[in-house]
Amino acid sequence: MTKTIKMTEKYLKEPYSRVLIPDDESGTYTAVILEFPGCIAQGDTPQEAYEHLEDAAKDWIAAALDLKQEIPSPSQSLSFGGKILLRLPKSLHRRLTLIAETEGVSLNQFIVSALAEKVGAFTLYDKLTKKMDHIMFQLSINTAVSTIVTDTTTRASSGDRLIQPIRMDRLDITEVKSNA
Repeated sequence: MTKTIKMTEKYLKEPYSRVLIPDDESGTYTAVILEFPGCIAQGDTPQEAYEHLEDAAKDWIAAALDLKQEIPSPSQSLSFGGKILLRLPKSLHRRLTLIAETEGVSLNQFIVSALAEKVGAFTLYDKLTKKMDHIMFQLSINTAVSTIVTDTTTRASSGDRLIQPIRMDRLDITEVKSNA
């Protein structure tokens, strides 16, 4: 076993972020490894997409090693200590400080609170959008079914035949044969 193959297998055992994306239009699946730019594969089933992704990842890692490029670390192995360095324009820094003083909290507490509100609003918006999409889909289905039932009921009550029998005496067989 060559050194490149051993290294490739070592990297693939790491917890890289594999994402599966279904395509409702084509019925296929796309799989990607987020840490490897351009490492993408498709399949007719989720299993097939993941199998193709593993092959693509082996080739991606081997090519990166051959080019002496650094292989990214898995994003799951990154740690978050809760500290960030934030650079602000002086005018925004001043305004935030004044608002924090008015609220009677530290600047740090105010920024954390403002960020938490924004994240909460985004999460709520996302949930509401998904729920609204579901409601609109159900409404469109119900409307379509109701229209069909109403149309069928109206036609039936007006004496229209819903199923029209084929009248053999009205068929022109010579015309059909000549068109064939």
